[in-house]
Amino acid sequence: MLKVLGRVSPTNVAYVLFLLTFVALGTFVYSLAAASPLAGVIGAVLVVLMVATVAGFRIGARKRAASNDSGIDIDGANIWERPLRREQIDRYLQSYRPVRENRLAAVPAGAVAEWTDRRAA
Repeated sequence: MLKVLGRVSPTNVAYVLFLLTFVALGTFVYSLAAASPLAGVIGAVLVVLMVATVAGFRIGARKRAASNDSGIDIDGANIWERPLRREQIDRYLQSYRPVRENRLAAVPAGAVAEWTDRRAA
């Protein structure tokens, strides 16, 4: 059972907690409207779920950054995407970026500014 739980991503757990936060929010609003004595308990559960959601996403992002072997810093923009491996990056560079920084390239005389702009992109 623990092996199965170990394979579950913290990001996925945080996403489920995020959905449960909305359920708790709806229940909390209803309990406030009905003047239920359980409103305080449901509000506390709502806060705990929010904190657990944020913690889960942060743990997932940290785990994602630790699994990065590409040498590129991960900015955390997409926590669902797996980081690229170094060989994937090298294959991309060979296929689509054949001019490397340490090689000379023939540049037409009038297109120097255009060439530097294109290389910067």
